Amino acid sequence: MHYLLSHRTSYSYASTVDSAQHIAHLRARPFPGQAVSAIGITLSPEPALAVQHTDHFGNLIDIYRLDKPHTRFVIEVRAEIDVRFPDPPPAAQTPRWEDVRAALIGGGFPTPIEASEFVYESPLVPLDQALRDYGAKSFMPGRPILEAVSDLKKRIKTDFEYQPGATDISTPLGEVFSGKEGVCQDFAHVMIAACRTHGIAAGYVSGYIRTVHSKEEAALRGSDASHAWVAVWCGDKAGWVHLDPTNDLIAREDHVAVAWGRDFSDVSPLRGVILGGGQHTYGVDVTLVPTG
Repeated sequence: MHYLLSHRTSYSYASTVDSAQHIAHLRARPFPGQAVSAIGITLSPEPALAVQHTDHFGNLIDIYRLDKPHTRFVIEVRAEIDVRFPDPPPAAQTPRWEDVRAALIGGGFPTPIEASEFVYESPLVPLDQALRDYGAKSFMPGRPILEAVSDLKKRIKTDFEYQPGATDISTPLGEVFSGKEGVCQDFAHVMIAACRTHGIAAGYVSGYIRTVHSKEEAALRGSDASHAWVAVWCGDKAGWVHLDPTNDLIAREDHVAVAWGRDFSDVSPLRGVILGGGQHTYGVDVTLVPTG
């Protein structure tokens, strides 16, 4: 599927910002099954310095320094992206989840080195016993791993209420789990924790999901904004499989990935430091339009 992407973020400040430095994870990167044919980022005001960097996870980062006084900051991304994530093998043909866990442990020398770091807790995903108990209903003994994690994503979609505004990024995962409501980043963190507490590698993927443009199209949770889902290591043959617990989907053509890491803190779309500004308001406008 070929997509045209537009992502516009704007900040309005109560008082003048004298200087600012921003770090952006907004530049979509290539993934297996995804190619970026064109991308451009514009800022207002224009930055005094713009530097691109590749982080530990292979994500593309833009660093901006603004030294012109301003009361409004706007950053806009426009891109053309082709995506068709590989189909995973039939779930029943994937290895038992216990075998994948054993390979990730590897007696201290894990075979899939690139996946093993996604087994451990991270700043926003503590390994909580309650999440382990929740995941255990899916990780039944001897179950094929893709069958187990697909069941887990389905249960999260059913058990949790999608409620924008119920949480923010500072809401602890335990509180999200007990409240059973939140948004895509919360659902992704819940699924990641349930996987990691069983020794399965799971990463946080930031990106977008197809925007609905007609009454005939199915409404997808998380469209018209940044979206998040989970990549789970399903063994050497299947590799990383992208699973969306917010919509109970395996990512194929409806998702565009921007970056991935251990949790949201590794791939925050925009963060930084400003001098001045006072109170502020912000808005985000995203469209991901398929063109064929």
